[in-house]
Amino acid sequence: MLARTATMPADQQAWSFEVKWDGVRAIVRSSPDRFELRSRADNDITTGYPELAGLQAALGDQRTVLDGEIIAFDDRGRPSFQALQERMHVRGRELAGLVERRPVTLMLFDLLWLDGESLLDRTYDERRTQLEALALDGPHWQTPAAHPGQGRELFAATAEQHLEGVIAKRRDSRYLPGGRSDAWLKVKHHRRQEFVVGGWLPGKGARQGTLGSLQLGVHDGDGQLRYAGGVGTGFDHDTLDRLHAALSATERKTSPFDGRQPPRGTRFATPKMVVEVRFADWTDDGSVRQAAYLGRRDDKDPAGVVREDSPAVTVAERTEGRSSAADPFITSEDPSSATQRRTSNDAPTRAADLAERIPARGDAVLDVDGHDVKLTNLDKPYYPSGWRKADVLRYYARIAPVILPHLHDRPVTLKRYPDGVEGSSFFNKHAPAHAPEWVTTATVQHGQGKDPVEFVLIQDRATLLWAAQLAAIELHPSLSRADSDAPGGATGPTALVFDLDPGPGTTIVACCAVAVEIRALLTDLGLTPRAKTSGSKGLQLYAPLAADMTYDDAKPFAHAVAALLEDRHPDRIVSRMKKSLRKGKVLIDWSQNSAHKTTVCAYSLRARERPTVSTPVTWDEVEGCRASEDPDELVFTADDVLARVARDGDCFAPVLDPGPELPGLDDGDA
Repeated sequence: MLARTATMPADQQAWSFEVKWDGVRAIVRSSPDRFELRSRADNDITTGYPELAGLQAALGDQRTVLDGEIIAFDDRGRPSFQALQERMHVRGRELAGLVERRPVTLMLFDLLWLDGESLLDRTYDERRTQLEALALDGPHWQTPAAHPGQGRELFAATAEQHLEGVIAKRRDSRYLPGGRSDAWLKVKHHRRQEFVVGGWLPGKGARQGTLGSLQLGVHDGDGQLRYAGGVGTGFDHDTLDRLHAALSATERKTSPFDGRQPPRGTRFATPKMVVEVRFADWTDDGSVRQAAYLGRRDDKDPAGVVREDSPAVTVAERTEGRSSAADPFITSEDPSSATQRRTSNDAPTRAADLAERIPARGDAVLDVDGHDVKLTNLDKPYYPSGWRKADVLRYYARIAPVILPHLHDRPVTLKRYPDGVEGSSFFNKHAPAHAPEWVTTATVQHGQGKDPVEFVLIQDRATLLWAAQLAAIELHPSLSRADSDAPGGATGPTALVFDLDPGPGTTIVACCAVAVEIRALLTDLGLTPRAKTSGSKGLQLYAPLAADMTYDDAKPFAHAVAALLEDRHPDRIVSRMKKSLRKGKVLIDWSQNSAHKTTVCAYSLRARERPTVSTPVTWDEVEGCRASEDPDELVFTADDVLARVARDGDCFAPVLDPGPELPGLDDGDA
């Protein structure tokens, strides 16, 4: 049984709360003559954790099936997935030293079967009572306490102890093997603290002439300013202008950071400004992850700003008194505001209001920001799961604040399904002749020796809903931005992309392993890749590039990376397009780095049985899927994605900021 990500349940008494451990799930089968540990993918992992074998003796003659999580503690005594990774794939002689140096503990939280009787249909409270009666508390296994009705208190305690968060479980719920259920919810922490601003990256596109992101630092024990990553979201237009003016007034030629440096192109400032930032976690190299700007802290002394390891955002702070800077939604009051990535208190409300104005059936004319959008056949079935045309339109109305920045100024190919996802479909590159006059288009050269194409540019909410009305369920933008002054009418690629496609016999789990390899290689070369699901079967990586990069730079580089990794792992990676080579392997499709190709947009729906979405994911989620071997961990429906965005904002937003130039690549980088 798996948990869904959510916020804290309001009805506390209906739920019991447990600590969310940073480990891997394990099912325990124990009887006097058998002891076995199985992963969520049903792999036998017993030999990997010999210190857990003593649990069989602790259970004695009882025949049980238990559910739990294997964790390892870091050197500070905290549960750490990174520490557990040292153990996860080690077997045989190599284990001997690791068991002593990095022992594991099995946290038991459910009892599924006891002495010939299945407990799956019993309530959580009943199963929990019988589990606690077993009194399983040994050197490498525990039954951590459950806390009925005390979610807020436990959440605050886990914040103080630097833990991931809590799991909420409905007390009247049955156990659903293998299923992800709303009866189990995971509620995670965010962190927030002050940082010193040591510079900024200049803005591009709609941010031209202002800043693209702040470059942050914290002081170490010796008083040296250490680079802590950047923050490029959470600003409104006025804030961008004020910050840019203040930093420009203190610009300096030399870096104030000691040791690791920010990206090439950073403009440095005297480190006097202090800002508060919300973020998900720290990376291993000391950078913030999924950061959002909250505001200036002129009351703070820059010299006193150090790294704080305790997350400070509570459930109440997430749901009450949310400031405009902390809000993850982005308004779209005019065609240019999407790329400004402005935040607004009323953006979620405005998106919800627009969605609620879309009728469930019949026809309608909708006023969207001053443009009339004609909607027809709203009750037409689009998905076998039950979604209709109105549902597609409502999704795009709600997701507009975060999808529009990823579409703005980009020639887009519409993949249209006039009869729903089970009917025929076609790619629509040319702007329809009947497009309203307020739909922006751009003429772009699309392939050598071919006539230019007049593409649609989805610049605003009205155009987004107009496209959805045309049954454009999937949106496939270019890696370029339209620019009438550029050769062929478009810029070079703003990002390097790798499309990871699992071959027969593999799943997205294998893609996650390959993604980690690509990330390591690109990071060593100074690039910062971000991941998103394809919404179908695979995974896609994007690494922002400098503005002067061309496809002649990007495509050979991507090909070289793919070929290097195929040489390194020929048993599980292929870089050649021949289908007969793909069985049991992951194809690294480097050919997407072409001016005439497109890739599905972040937050676009996909034409599957259910309304799944191409969803930005964190590297922790990629690593977690790889470890759990559960491909369903990276399957997200439209409802899942709307909840994620409401909670975390757009974790793919850094892809919109400029990156470095591509470095040289040789065999030594493999």
